[in-house]
Amino acid sequence: MHRRARIDRHWWRAVAFTAALALLVGLAARPGDPAFAALLLATAAAGFGFFYLLFAGGLHFAVALANGLAVYATLFAFFTESNFPGIRRPVSYLGFVLPVAAFLAAAWRHRAALAGLVASERLRETAHFARLLAWLVPLLAIGAASFALPELALGAAAREAAFLAAMALIAAVVAAAARDVVAFLLDASLLFEAFFARIRRLLIPAFAFLTLYSILVIVFACLYRLADEAIPGPLLSFAGQPREMTFAEALYFSVVTLSTIGYGDVVPHAPAARALASIEAILGVLLLLFGFAEIMSASRGRDDR
Repeated sequence: MHRRARIDRHWWRAVAFTAALALLVGLAARPGDPAFAALLLATAAAGFGFFYLLFAGGLHFAVALANGLAVYATLFAFFTESNFPGIRRPVSYLGFVLPVAAFLAAAWRHRAALAGLVASERLRETAHFARLLAWLVPLLAIGAASFALPELALGAAAREAAFLAAMALIAAVVAAAARDVVAFLLDASLLFEAFFARIRRLLIPAFAFLTLYSILVIVFACLYRLADEAIPGPLLSFAGQPREMTFAEALYFSVVTLSTIGYGDVVPHAPAARALASIEAILGVLLLLFGFAEIMSASRGRDDR
């Protein structure tokens, strides 16, 4: 019972994360089309429910499938916007659902063979890597061919027919490679699980690094602000215009200098600013090098224990 409750807690956390991810991708990909976000959310829910009910112990794969849908939705929005502009929304919704429905139908048809694969929760052998990715080749070919369609100046009906034909081909490929798709997504989920397990071990040293980083940002921001008050003339130049800085602007400049990003919107103007910025940039590089070394040392120490 305790194990079941723990699985259910993990399940609902995964559901909440994936729902938020689906809404984020759906609303960002098509801001003026909330129905697309709703469709993506419903599709993710269907994938979750399907594999959670069909395969006992397949939680990791259900999570990977739902997150894979977010990647699929991103690529779908990109290709439809770039190569199939102007298609009607109902047609695009149908095209979006076709590969997902084909995959779920194929998974149901081969559920006996897939059950062991999902329940095993182990990485596939490296020798099978080429076979696991072979199904990507026709998908890449279909995507590449679609870039030629805008040059053909097709009419609205022909463009929609070409779109549905492309999505039907993708659906056929995904259905034929259902087992390989399951293996690919399962491997991805297991690798991410191991990655986040390692991340959890690094939280304390990483937090210590961020604390020191924040202190340096604040100290140098204060130095910039005080120097700006004490030295005649502006210390920094904003978009080519030298002027006095606010404390918020000093913090921003300190962050981009310590991280050695340097966007160019704020640059040192006075010699004192150049000197301070140079010192901070050097400290930023040293902090990054030694901070990374200490985090890795802490990680190795915990692994040894």
